[in-house]
Amino acid sequence: MQQPLWKFRPMSRGEINVDPIEGEFFSTEVLGSLSDAVIREAVQNSLDAGLPGETVRIVITFPSPDQRLGADAAAHYLHGLREHLDAKGSGLAEGIDYGRPMDFLVIEDFGTRGLAGDVRDDGNQDDAETKNDFYYFWRNIGRAVEGTTTRGRWGLGKTVFQAASRINSFFGLTVRRGETRRLLMGQAVLKIHRSNGRRYAPYGYYGRFEDDFALPVEDPGHVERFCRDFSVRRTAEPGLSVIIPYPDEDIEIESVIRSVINQYFFPI
Repeated sequence: MQQPLWKFRPMSRGEINVDPIEGEFFSTEVLGSLSDAVIREAVQNSLDAGLPGETVRIVITFPSPDQRLGADAAAHYLHGLREHLDAKGSGLAEGIDYGRPMDFLVIEDFGTRGLAGDVRDDGNQDDAETKNDFYYFWRNIGRAVEGTTTRGRWGLGKTVFQAASRINSFFGLTVRRGETRRLLMGQAVLKIHRSNGRRYAPYGYYGRFEDDFALPVEDPGHVERFCRDFSVRRTAEPGLSVIIPYPDEDIEIESVIRSVINQYFFPI
């Protein structure tokens, strides 16, 4: 079984240099509060994915100090990423003390369908009528699902998850309706950067790879360890769990409670 890791794509000679700009839509200067953005985007997309006849539940977990990952455990989930985070020009606003325990934030929905669709869809299929939540969540940014009029469309909204992390990265674990397997991937969004003398594209993935194509981790042992390490509650229930490592320091329990009340007072 291939050991999961983070991987960025080396850029080819002559390739146009374009740094991502989607994180600017979620700057505190624009929004006033990252907590508001995280809650609004997470909840609205969970409501969109609700199963008929089911009540959508959302659980937000802040780990206690003894639940935070120690440096050695955290390094296991940063394998292949650290060299890019530390690269000159990565775009990170501040450094991280990797010798201290890793803080994290977990947002999980229940009573939803999970990220349905072919995990091998690379966007080249001709069948545009088949909605693929997995593709639009992991491999699409800024392009709405054609014909969708729901609250959230996994276009720009989901980029708030990486914007909420001080290392611009997040993990996602999903169980799809009708299945019991748990699928785990991760995404990091940096700037074009150089590492070990090579130039790399901004988008990196955590998973298992076929050449440079990222696929979700399915190995039960690895997924179970991940869920235990990050206090993920999901077992076989359909839905999506988002894990944000090193969350922005402004995202606290009190600010999240205020955001839930402000954003969803009437539905509550």
